[in-house]
Amino acid sequence: MTLNLPMKVGTAILLALIAAGCDRLGFGRGAPGPDGAPAEEELRKIDYMSSANSGAPARKQYSHFEEAKTCGDFELAMRWNRPPNVEGGPFHRKMIYLTSGIPADLPAHVEVFITATIEEGETLASGSARWYLRMPDGTLVQAIETSTFLEKQEQTAQDGKYVALVQPNQPRRVFCGQGIYEGITGKDPAQDKKIPLVSVLFAMDRPSHEAKPPRRSTRMKDRRLPAPSAN
Repeated sequence: MTLNLPMKVGTAILLALIAAGCDRLGFGRGAPGPDGAPAEEELRKIDYMSSANSGAPARKQYSHFEEAKTCGDFELAMRWNRPPNVEGGPFHRKMIYLTSGIPADLPAHVEVFITATIEEGETLASGSARWYLRMPDGTLVQAIETSTFLEKQEQTAQDGKYVALVQPNQPRRVFCGQGIYEGITGKDPAQDKKIPLVSVLFAMDRPSHEAKPPRRSTRMKDRRLPAPSAN
């Protein structure tokens, strides 16, 4: 199946920035307090994640999201790096955190962080990855990560001991990622209907409950879904 993924100018800009390091997209613009960043006490939960001082004045920034044990930990680190009430990133706009559904008035081409449950995932002939995600309020979202971003993530996995994408095609795993909301331009797989679409820049998958971060990964196209459970 051929997929015509919208590649907006803003996404192209982000691609250039991610080539220099996807973990440094406009970080260091906020400060604790009314910006909506997590309290220092909350950050103790993710003390195990790598961080370094960045920006002026120097402020701790989490630099390796793939170390996150859970999507909750990934979101906590992202909320510190990109506080929800502070404009930042290449668009100089606020990061929108989508953890329950898609707001009806959410404009297209904004930077988002999305958390949802994987219903279906696959690698396309182009090398891109496509997911259908179910949000807590029942909204179905299509998410696409181009081969360029996937290759970047896989290179990072080879260079380190932790990986972001482990079993990304496995239904019922938790998906979380940073991307660009493209509006109601995705395609529902079951009917002739448009659904929300997110162009993914960085994604992770994790079990609902995970004690340790994964340490090994295979290429997405080589993964296979397990046989349906008898239960």
